[in-house]
Amino acid sequence: MPQLSVLIPVKDGMPYLKSTVASTLRAMPRDSELLVLDDGSTDGTEAFLASLSDKRLKVFRNEQSAGVAAASTALLSHASGEHVARIDGDDICLPWRFAVQRRALDGVDMVFSQALMINAKNVPFRPRFEPGISAEAMPLHLLLTNVLMNPTMYASRAALESLGGYQATPAEDYDLWLRAATAGLRMRRIPRLPTIAYRRHQTQLSQTRAWSDENGDQILAESFSKLAADRLGFHGSASTILYNRPAPGKPYPEDPDIAEFVRCMMEAASRLGESDRRGVEARLTASYRL
Repeated sequence: MPQLSVLIPVKDGMPYLKSTVASTLRAMPRDSELLVLDDGSTDGTEAFLASLSDKRLKVFRNEQSAGVAAASTALLSHASGEHVARIDGDDICLPWRFAVQRRALDGVDMVFSQALMINAKNVPFRPRFEPGISAEAMPLHLLLTNVLMNPTMYASRAALESLGGYQATPAEDYDLWLRAATAGLRMRRIPRLPTIAYRRHQTQLSQTRAWSDENGDQILAESFSKLAADRLGFHGSASTILYNRPAPGKPYPEDPDIAEFVRCMMEAASRLGESDRRGVEARLTASYRL
């Protein structure tokens, strides 16, 4: 069994996929595998992957695109490593990533990290790294927003398999984190140190949609509702909390579900240690303009 399986689902990944694959292979430990699923690409992705000869690389292909959630779950089914990591086909893996995250996985099931933002020409934006988030505070942060970057994930394969992989929702990553927290899996985000260079460009999927825009996404709403009930005792409308965010500068609508959610969140935060409590309260204040 290899120590690590790295998963890259990709569709029409050229030209960025070349640097993703090269940087990931350089950073990977010897006892590891890189699994790439070409999800129905029509550019040069298939030919590029066929030209590679690294014995750690395994390539799969869908003739017709199944979508990122299905592609990621299919890759997980092919993984044989004790640990699993994700990266997107347009990002760059930093050299220290897997060594740092392997150590950080001690005592938790899933580790996430920061990212250095770069543009299409590899020019970095001004770095802005956020504090870490402990496993104890993570469920409350996730009920306020998606604080985890999918391409920085490093996790126990057994933990991911226990969740059944990604579900068919546009917010497949956020949905998975919500379900993981409800299942009692421990997740943490390490502070400051980036482990990938995350590329921002006009053609990436995350630039064209956001989870908070998916009104009526019942899969995500159900996962959110279960975690809110489990950790907060909140049984109001998940859709109200997820999809009623006002425009910047506008007050939150007066709604009994929102008021109850904020009350439950404050009560749950009060049971955390001081540092974790301050972090949750700061995010809650910023989110709800308290």
